[in-house]
Amino acid sequence: MRTARPKSLLERSADTDLWRHTLSQIPVLTGRLVYLSALRSPVTGKYEHHGLALLFGDQESDKAIRASHRRAFHEWLALGLEEKVEDLAEYLKTSGEDARAILIHWSRTETWNSFQPAGALSAEKSLFISDMRAAIKILTLRFGAAAQGHSA
Repeated sequence: MRTARPKSLLERSADTDLWRHTLSQIPVLTGRLVYLSALRSPVTGKYEHHGLALLFGDQESDKAIRASHRRAFHEWLALGLEEKVEDLAEYLKTSGEDARAILIHWSRTETWNSFQPAGALSAEKSLFISDMRAAIKILTLRFGAAAQGHSA
């Protein structure tokens, strides 16, 4: 277990540090959900971030990432469907990967389910699933039409 530096040497919280140095650099909520969910261990369910844990300890690091994941998830849920579609479209455009390939993969595997934080309420999960499926369908049509030379 990593131990944190003495609090007197730190000028901010783990939450603030995570936002300032990492999350503020990710311009869309979908990107934040992808990033934060990737920090969760599939074995233990704990969030792991080496740099944050070195500064604040494993427990504070996990707590800050867990809270940020819930916050990003709730912010995404609060968007209207059109805003969710645009947020996802922007994520796909900036991912560096082929957007259509991602959408096809996500449609088949629904790996995006892992973007939800642990402890999400049943109603939140249902809304996330239905809106993510809808956004993926809309964007699949949009990117498919664009690839064929039609405007979407």
